[in-house]
Amino acid sequence: MTGTHERFVGLDLAGSPKRPSGFCLLEGNRADVSVLYTNEEILRAIGDRVEAVAIDAPLSLPKGRCCLRDECACSGKAHFRLCDLELRKMKIKFFPITLGPMRQLTTRGMALKNQLEAIGLRVFETYPGAAQDIWSIPRQKDLPGLKRGLKRFQLRGNWSQPNVTKDELDALTCAVVAREERRGNAMVIGDPEEGVMILPRIKSIGRRA
Repeated sequence: MTGTHERFVGLDLAGSPKRPSGFCLLEGNRADVSVLYTNEEILRAIGDRVEAVAIDAPLSLPKGRCCLRDECACSGKAHFRLCDLELRKMKIKFFPITLGPMRQLTTRGMALKNQLEAIGLRVFETYPGAAQDIWSIPRQKDLPGLKRGLKRFQLRGNWSQPNVTKDELDALTCAVVAREERRGNAMVIGDPEEGVMILPRIKSIGRRA
C-alpha cells in the first residue's frame, strides 16, 4: 500500500467493553471516526489491510511486574515504565498504569495487542494527550479547541461533524500519530525490552502527503 491508499487505525481504548472506545480509520486525507465497544467490534472494524494500529492504552508492564494484581508477589515492585518517566521529564501529565482504573485498561490493551499481532498487524502504544501537548493544541477537556487544532491537518471525513465525541477525537489523534510515524515524523520513548511509546515530533504538524 502506498500514497493516499495507506490506511492507519487510531484507537482510544476504554478499560471496559461496556464503555465507548473511540475508533478512527485514516486513509489518505480522509478520517472517519466511530464509537465501538467490544473487542470483536474493534477487530472487525480494523480488518487486515492497515499499516499500523496506534492505541491509547498501556500495552506493557513495568520491569519487575508480571501482572497488576495486589495479591501477587510482584505488587509494589514498580509503578512506572521508562516511557512513563520520560513523559514526566517532558512535563506531560499522565496516569500511572498501576492506578485504579488504569489496571483494567492495561490488561485489556495488552490482550488486544496480542490479538492484533496474531493476525499480522503492527500495533504500538501512543498517548493522544502527549501528542496534543507536543502539537500545542488543546486536550479533550477543551473539545472545541481540540477540534480546531486537529483541523490543521486538513483531513476530510466525518470527524468534523458537530456531534463528534472526545473519544473519537483522541482516536483521530492516534491515527495521525501512526501516519506521522510512517513518514518518519515521530520519536520513540522508553525501553524496547520493557515497552515503548511512539509520539510525534513537533515539526510534524500540518504536513501533507
